[in-house]
Amino acid sequence: MKKACLLIDWIGCPRNVLLKLRAEDFLTANGYAILPPAELEDCDLAAFFACGFTYPQQRKGFRIVQAVHDRIDKLEKPPTFIVAGCLPPINGRELRQYHNGPTIPFLEIDRLEEFVDGDVPMSAIPLRHDVTSEERVRVTLEREHFLPVLSAIRGVKRVNESARQSCFGMLKRYLPEHFKDEKPFDYYQMGTETWCVLTSVGCEGTCSYCVIRRSKGALQSRPIADIVEETRQGIAKGYRWISLVADDNGVYGRDIGTDLGQLLLELDKLDGDFRILVDSLSPKHFVEFFDPLMEVFTSGRIERICLAIQHVSPRITESMNRAYDTEAFRQRLLTLMHKLPEFKIDSHFIVGYPGETEEEFQEMYDFIDWMLTENPTNEFKQFPFSANPGTPAARMENQIPVRTLFRRARRLTKLRRDHGYRLYRQRIEQSSHPTASRMAHHTAKAVIGSSIFFDDMLGKVERRFIR
Repeated sequence: MKKACLLIDWIGCPRNVLLKLRAEDFLTANGYAILPPAELEDCDLAAFFACGFTYPQQRKGFRIVQAVHDRIDKLEKPPTFIVAGCLPPINGRELRQYHNGPTIPFLEIDRLEEFVDGDVPMSAIPLRHDVTSEERVRVTLEREHFLPVLSAIRGVKRVNESARQSCFGMLKRYLPEHFKDEKPFDYYQMGTETWCVLTSVGCEGTCSYCVIRRSKGALQSRPIADIVEETRQGIAKGYRWISLVADDNGVYGRDIGTDLGQLLLELDKLDGDFRILVDSLSPKHFVEFFDPLMEVFTSGRIERICLAIQHVSPRITESMNRAYDTEAFRQRLLTLMHKLPEFKIDSHFIVGYPGETEEEFQEMYDFIDWMLTENPTNEFKQFPFSANPGTPAARMENQIPVRTLFRRARRLTKLRRDHGYRLYRQRIEQSSHPTASRMAHHTAKAVIGSSIFFDDMLGKVERRFIR
């Protein structure tokens, strides 16, 4: 039996994870055994599904590629090593400094057939819809001399996780209902409860800082009938969450004569106990499709949404090539939050875009504070600006100094933490047993917080032994 090892580092992108798992299914169908990185030297084929979303992520990918070569180049009969995914088309020039072997861009995954002696073509392997929690893990190369150390670290992490869950289990009964099952948006995008449905690949945007279009190309939408049928299959299998996977859900259908609003209204007609997740919706498209969105929101099919806001300063959004009517966007958000107070909005922002002044940062800070104040269940993430090579934003003058960038990011982190504390305190006071809830919360915060801090420290030590 032939053997293969498939590596992946960035698991925050469902598209990359689904691609890697489909490749696994293809190899398994053709008689390959999938081995862990520790057995890389025994493989006939190795592939690394590399992310190119930001330049730091690209550099991390280069280090992993170099680590693979350090392991296999000394072998008498090394495995065929392929770098696949978004990195090759996004930064192939720099990749060639580390890897002169074959590469397979994201859109050309069928080329994997060239390296596999089998009877089952890639076209016969269906798109993956289900990603178990066990499959949603980083699979990276470990420094072989430190395997015993890594094994010990991971053993301690498992004990720490078990203790944390035991503590939470004992205190859970005393905590307010909202504390018991809240999870971040990313948790539901993939996992045991989620059925992933690909709606489109590519985008129509020309964002000044983004490199994804180099990898995914122009928009390619799938027919509504196919998406509805695949969604129906997931519902029949008992999945509670239907995750609409795309590079830009907002432009869905523009190449085939339809749009996101029509898709959501069709999905809303399906019977069953399920919820829809819509990711990466821009403010411009949120305003454009607000009426059909509100219809689906009101029906309860969509309980939360992720908005890629990025910034609220008109000058910066214009420079980003993501201009939108800020006031119209604010009014639509206000309407949504007042009509559906339980609806949850997750949002993304970029900190430190070239030329961002203190006043423009404060404008974004105040907007986030307003969103959290209007609806305390809202959440946000901030991403430090990454100067991707070859993008217009990377060539701009007035790049923000790293110290300033991270100072601003820390202010937003503090805003999130302070808001979270106020929300927790409010919910505790509204509980039926505030004194018991307060004591349970303080205990959980101390014990679980210390456990998470310890886990983070173990993670930092672990990463020192991993490429």
